[in-house]
Amino acid sequence: SSGINAEWPLRPGGQYKLAVPLCLNYLCPPVVTFIGLGAVSAAVMSSTDSSILGVSCMFTRNVFQRVFHPAASDKQMMWALRITIIFNTTIAMIIAITVKSVYGLYLICSDLVFVLLFPHLVLVVHFPHLVNRYGMVVGFSTALLLRALSGEPVLGYDAVLKFPNYSEGVEGVDNGVGHQKFPFRMVCMLVHLFLAIGVSYLTNYLYKEGYLTDELDVLKEFKEKKEDTKTNKDLVIENTYPVLELKKQATNGHTNGSSNGHGNGLHTNGNC
Repeated sequence: SSGINAEWPLRPGGQYKLAVPLCLNYLCPPVVTFIGLGAVSAAVMSSTDSSILGVSCMFTRNVFQRVFHPAASDKQMMWALRITIIFNTTIAMIIAITVKSVYGLYLICSDLVFVLLFPHLVLVVHFPHLVNRYGMVVGFSTALLLRALSGEPVLGYDAVLKFPNYSEGVEGVDNGVGHQKFPFRMVCMLVHLFLAIGVSYLTNYLYKEGYLTDELDVLKEFKEKKEDTKTNKDLVIENTYPVLELKKQATNGHTNGSSNGHGNGLHTNGNC
């Protein structure tokens, strides 16, 4: 067997995250070290900027334009995208500095997907007739608030909203942050789901009864539905107009042909 001897710097425990950089630095030639560290840095930066750009584009398109400013111009969309990128980058930088566990970040992402995105996906794909913008916004905001108040040991802050069987934090363990033993994530998700349906039904009822007027429709939910319905009717009329005209002409032609044939027959019989 063969091995390589290297003088490793004195490192305290818990430096396993630096295994790859240390191997490249002390066990490889300088050229390989330079290329290897550059490749690792490029891969990390590529994944990070694509994620930030994707999140910012989705927020600008699906939230800023769809919900708050449907008539936004391209210039306004561009500025909204730039501001969103700066905001998301700042939040990501703070989280990267404060959070010490990549696995913890993965748990937070899975948590937020289940609580915030899963109800939206189910309702939009399978039950779009039961929800509208008001229900979605209220359900999403309420679920996000409940989840934030439930505490997060990975981020190092204790719960404000403590569910039954809450375990208080112990000094020196997880920064003294307690843990929720109750299935609070399921509760937040169900609150999101039923609140979105309930608020949507309530706003539809208020609009039908005349309590929610077009002036109070701040999210332009019902106004756009009216315009879409009118546009669809116009399209149906335009698309069916040639067909109706052809049918009408065919019917008139058949009637005229029958009348002419009947008239000619009477004239012939009269001559006989």
